[in-house]
Amino acid sequence: MRSEGRPMRENILAAAVQLFAEYGYHAAPLRDIARIAGIQAASIYHHYPNKQSLLVEIMETHMHHLISALEQILHTPTDPLQRLHSAIASHIRLHTSYKDEFFIIDTEIRALEDQNRASIISLRKKYEALFQDLLQDGMQRGAFRQSDVKISSYAIIAMCTEVATWFRPDGRLTVQQVIVIYSEMITEGLLPLSEPAHPLEEANHNELNFS
Repeated sequence: MRSEGRPMRENILAAAVQLFAEYGYHAAPLRDIARIAGIQAASIYHHYPNKQSLLVEIMETHMHHLISALEQILHTPTDPLQRLHSAIASHIRLHTSYKDEFFIIDTEIRALEDQNRASIISLRKKYEALFQDLLQDGMQRGAFRQSDVKISSYAIIAMCTEVATWFRPDGRLTVQQVIVIYSEMITEGLLPLSEPAHPLEEANHNELNFS
């Protein structure tokens, strides 16, 4: 686990990622993080003030990676469909490349103290809002059919996040192959309808109560 060529702060953070992902935040004592990083427990405090600061840095770092990548996609002058493909690819690649880190983000929000929790939730909402901007732009330009932007964004994000729970680098498919499959399924659901929906489907839809 310990890397001699890596700064000690990074070794500590990597040890925290390993233990938080394996045992959970509350079950991972600082002394074990220090042991894996190859230092005395007291030495951690030269780099991080407490265990909570480790959790916050993990979450902030990788949420910023997600946001930065999506912002770059949104600023690229391409058509909405290509932007959507790029957004799906970015989300899946980051979640499969940093599987433990994003697992921690998804499961340890409850372990954050109040102010830290609010900050991370704000970053998550910012990412969701950017995804919604992408979809809204596509709808306004006629590339996607009209649908509830929030629900569509939540569905896409959840679907792509789930890849990290089952994907294996040595499995039958590569990450790129998975991205292509997911892109096809998602975009098929967003493309303009070629004919009116079936009356029964419309009736069922009208019975749903979305508040």
